[in-house]
Amino acid sequence: MSGVYFIVSTLLIVIGVLGIFIPGLPGTGLVFIGTLIYAWGTGFQAIGWGTLVIFLILTLMAMAVDYLAGILTAQKFGASKQGIVGSIIGGIAGLTIFNIPGLILGQLAGVIIGELMFGRKMNESMRSGIGVFIGYLLGSMVKVTLTTLIIIIFYVKIIF
Repeated sequence: MSGVYFIVSTLLIVIGVLGIFIPGLPGTGLVFIGTLIYAWGTGFQAIGWGTLVIFLILTLMAMAVDYLAGILTAQKFGASKQGIVGSIIGGIAGLTIFNIPGLILGQLAGVIIGELMFGRKMNESMRSGIGVFIGYLLGSMVKVTLTTLIIIIFYVKIIF
């Protein structure tokens, strides 16, 4: 029976990894769910509660860094509070309409519009927008790294 849980969890992990790169699929969260299903299905023998807590922490860190990196980097590039609020609103609107590409473009447009509405010049607004984009790239790299760490630990624990 553990073979079935291995297959199901591996499928969820593969879909989760694809979800990091393909819009519309959840990423690290699916990887965590895959590990949880395997642990539960095998009576928490190879993957215990302690390991699951570590996986949950890594998953939440990946999600938080992915979300906050653009905002924090925008601040480093001089974005105002209005620009950051614009980035959040634009990101949510863009994600709702155009999925992940919309999230990126929505954040970029939102920060620029937010900055321009409150008197910033175009070059200052564009600088804030570049900060959002760099933050998105950095957040994605951290998410990939943390997700890879979860996967490596998972398979090492169940194979060895």
